[in-house]
Amino acid sequence: MCGIAGYIDKSNRYRPDWELLKKMTDSMIHRGPDAEGQWTDERVALGHRRLSIIDLDEQSNQPLASHDEKYIIAFNGEIYNYLELKQELIERGAVFKTKSDTEVIIEAYRAYGAECFNRFNGMWAFALYDREEQKLVLCRDRFAIKPLYVVDNEDVFIFASESKAIIAAFPEENVPNETYIYRYLSYSSNEDTDEQCFYKNVKVFSPAYYMIYDLRKHTKEYKPYWRVDEQLFYEKWIRGRNVIRTFRKLFESAVELRLRADVEVGACLSGGLDSSAIVGCASKKFGRKMHTFSSIYTDKECNEELYIRKVNEKWNTIPHYIRPDDYAADFTKYIEDLTYHHDQPTGGASLYSQYMVMKGVQGNVKVVLDGQGADELFAGYIPYYTYYVEDLIRSKSFWNKCKAIKMLVIVNKAWPEESGCFSTNKIVNLVGLKNSFLFRNDGQIQGLKVKRNTKLFTDEFLDKVHDDYQIKEIKCSSALNTELCNAVLNRSIPSLLHNEDGNSMAFSIESRVPFLDYRIVEFAIALDGKYKIKNQWTKWIIRKACKEYLPKEIAKRKNKMGFPAPFDRWLREGSSKEEIKEVIYAFGDRNIVPIETIDQYYRAHINREADFSSILFRLYSMELWLRRCDAVKNTA
Repeated sequence: MCGIAGYIDKSNRYRPDWELLKKMTDSMIHRGPDAEGQWTDERVALGHRRLSIIDLDEQSNQPLASHDEKYIIAFNGEIYNYLELKQELIERGAVFKTKSDTEVIIEAYRAYGAECFNRFNGMWAFALYDREEQKLVLCRDRFAIKPLYVVDNEDVFIFASESKAIIAAFPEENVPNETYIYRYLSYSSNEDTDEQCFYKNVKVFSPAYYMIYDLRKHTKEYKPYWRVDEQLFYEKWIRGRNVIRTFRKLFESAVELRLRADVEVGACLSGGLDSSAIVGCASKKFGRKMHTFSSIYTDKECNEELYIRKVNEKWNTIPHYIRPDDYAADFTKYIEDLTYHHDQPTGGASLYSQYMVMKGVQGNVKVVLDGQGADELFAGYIPYYTYYVEDLIRSKSFWNKCKAIKMLVIVNKAWPEESGCFSTNKIVNLVGLKNSFLFRNDGQIQGLKVKRNTKLFTDEFLDKVHDDYQIKEIKCSSALNTELCNAVLNRSIPSLLHNEDGNSMAFSIESRVPFLDYRIVEFAIALDGKYKIKNQWTKWIIRKACKEYLPKEIAKRKNKMGFPAPFDRWLREGSSKEEIKEVIYAFGDRNIVPIETIDQYYRAHINREADFSSILFRLYSMELWLRRCDAVKNTA
């Protein structure tokens, strides 16, 4: 896990300059405090910051040259199956000079070309330069676990693990993107759902794609190496197999691979099903005594301490309990730091909890396992019932329709607070369930005791917005699998993984996500919904396949929290409430959201007329990010 940066000079304006490149890598020292390196020739510059996890020897520092110096690579991530690939390549005659997974990428590309990317099980973003052919290859993992940003203009092609690395060397790119600000405030979207991000000219390199830049021909070839193929995945992982046994083997293998490291590996533990299963598997199946790291609040709606302690007691772990409330007096400072490391406004206060957990990890272990992805793959949230009920109702089977009605009764009884998701009117018009935003697209507020026609945005700001983005939609054979697949590839998971990377790398921690092993993702995409949702149980197959790794209290949990934070309370009562208020109201001076609208939100929340903590946090986070942009502009 590291940071990469570099550029191709197209115009001789930015002839590879060691100092310019060092500005990029220095801005990401948190991603790689163990070593740094730069490599340049007449037109190409590659830079690297190293967090040493596999093969700690300095001979594996990067940029790394192949044994014959034909290839130079700057790599961020891990190839977990590198040992198996290395043996295969040695049998084909490959020569290695290190014990690193980095060199395996080079020799795999030499042997198989672009076909090698589908052989990798891991997370990655890398730049590989072929000095003889004068071709630069950029590649990003299948599910956006590792970040990669690019700028492409007439003078230069730039890439880096973080936007701040680009802006450090090319400050002219510090231009906020009004369209993305509009999305973020309208839909709570800070997701990498297309190539745009919060900086106008900085683009997100698409996951599951590679690019070959030919410096001789001045051409770029941009292609996917992995696509969703539900039928292929079904034949590969489902047909003729016991799916519970298959999933258990895939899960155990995913955890085992992610325990590979030359440093100690711990785990984030929320007390939910997913992180608990990971800790249980690592402890029981592979005999690891795990360090666990958990966020603890006293607020009832945020407190999962009971479940966390059950896991720690069952597996005799080395527990670390982080209490973010202890740091609440410095809340704004930490959110400023968090915003810096994320290079953008953040999606919600829960990121603060995860950020403080990663702060607690620092100094104890360098690698943690996390449960990200399981909810979106195996229907872990209550609203996913809607899509499964839709599939049952739309089937031709009378018994499936009866099953749908029975399921609605069971779910409404088990989660009465969620009954609005399953009302009669909505069942009649199931498609209408798929679109429920806090705001309409016209920017008008929908909320209790807030004037109906109050505008969210000023007219001047809306004139700058050009949002013609069409939501990506992958179609699967069922409504449930369609929704889950798009959550993983196009909606929530890219955003959650951005958060995971930003929070962990802020403290030089490598975070690994076993549930997003590509084999598990392919298996889940092809898996029938009846193994994901059964009666009142979400993620049914995980509960069934991993029951030996779970305390019974967690195996039978119906609710989930993750890493919540009581921001609604902090707005009213916290020691930083006045400081938070000042930042929120200061955003009104930017002529993006009318100050009258901000005032209505704030007063309605403080007077307990409604919970507007979500939008108020977004206004708060947006102001902090724009202050960061202003500071960079003033020092450029």
